[in-house]
Amino acid sequence: AVVSTQSTGIYQGCDVVENIRVKNCGDYYAYQLNPQVKEGAYCVYNRKTSCYPPVVHARYGELAVVNCTLNSEKDFDPEEVEWTHLDSTTLPDKRLNNIDISDDRLLLNINNIADKNAGVYAFYIASTQTTALVEVILFSAVESSQKYYYAAPGDSLSLPVTFNIMDGIAREVTWKKLPHKPVTGGNYNLSDDETTLTIKSLGEKDFGTYRCTVTFEVEEVVYTKHADIVVKLDEEEM
Repeated sequence: AVVSTQSTGIYQGCDVVENIRVKNCGDYYAYQLNPQVKEGAYCVYNRKTSCYPPVVHARYGELAVVNCTLNSEKDFDPEEVEWTHLDSTTLPDKRLNNIDISDDRLLLNINNIADKNAGVYAFYIASTQTTALVEVILFSAVESSQKYYYAAPGDSLSLPVTFNIMDGIAREVTWKKLPHKPVTGGNYNLSDDETTLTIKSLGEKDFGTYRCTVTFEVEEVVYTKHADIVVKLDEEEM
């Protein structure tokens, strides 16, 4: 039976991304494309023929390259190759105007990658029934290696974050203690690159949730992303 799934992994068993339906056929999988793209259509994916890498991770503003290698000796006309972004439409597409397709149509260059480019791309040649899928995933623009930090009153604590944004993109970074308190002066100290907040000699008022927000621009679109870090009382130290 054809089943639905909400998973984000496309190469683990029958897991596929949202809005695609999948049928397990042994060495093959039949994927039903988003009805907004091809109503009722299935593309058959042979696990021995795929784009490489099958999952592309990229940072905001980066050049991401999607390359398909055909494990077949059959000739094909590049004009037959069809690329489809499963969250939008057949490429080329005006909304995805930052994507260039190579002359042999085996390679996608995604320039200044942004939210609109994330998702699954399907590669299809009708004459040879060759199909491959590749998923493009954006790293979080700002993230913390830890969600929770435990400390006791009087401790000093550093809260680091990582920005996954290409160098050269203008950005503004702000820190605050939720809901509204700015973290400047007093026992708060920010590193020069604003990636680490240090709290000295924690008091009762310093426990809670801290938010690092980064604002940046890609393809003339402004994005605001954040990461939350929770500082909790370490009761074992009390």
